[in-house]
Amino acid sequence: MSSPSPLKLGVLLCAPTQLMDVAPFDMLGMLDKHYAQAAQLPEHLASKALNIEYCFINETGESPHLMTGGFKLAVTHSIETCPPLDILLIGGPAISYRPSEPIQHFIQTQYEHVRALLTICTGYIPALYSGILDGKTATAPRGLLPMLKEEKPNVKWVEKRWARDGKVWSSGAMANGMDLMAGFMWDEFEEQRGLTEMMMGMADFVKRGEVY
Repeated sequence: MSSPSPLKLGVLLCAPTQLMDVAPFDMLGMLDKHYAQAAQLPEHLASKALNIEYCFINETGESPHLMTGGFKLAVTHSIETCPPLDILLIGGPAISYRPSEPIQHFIQTQYEHVRALLTICTGYIPALYSGILDGKTATAPRGLLPMLKEEKPNVKWVEKRWARDGKVWSSGAMANGMDLMAGFMWDEFEEQRGLTEMMMGMADFVKRGEVY
């Protein structure tokens, strides 16, 4: 019997990206079968772990990608070589960032078939300019919401730690990315809930709801 196709997870890196905005991706990676094996979990939990393929993407494929704090992240794909993804996470660039047309096209194309698109903190910017958020409920860092409500009324902006509208998930500030990911994992991976609960306990993570 052939093994199931791996779950393809991608992080889109736009300009210098906030390192903490990418951190929730690691939380999702705790459901990976290799992580479960290393953690020596009981078989009834380890058997629920996922086969995951990771993609770290920027526009050109040039590696490493500069992150905040002087960190550098190895890039695996350009927007041209990235395969169709199941989950796409967009970390936050600077507030002044505006995505190029190729980046916008990449997001639009991936959005057609992803299971979920997640924006963390200012990661809403590439999604917003790609038209993905038009007509949807979304959130962003609290300090930016008054401006966004006035300048971008085509989106229903809400003041929450995280918001979901269909397959679009958005978070408030960078720390709320972890809140979003906890809610996402709980809702989207029902068969792995026992594993998720175990991993969150091991990480001493306290699950918080949407409302501040």
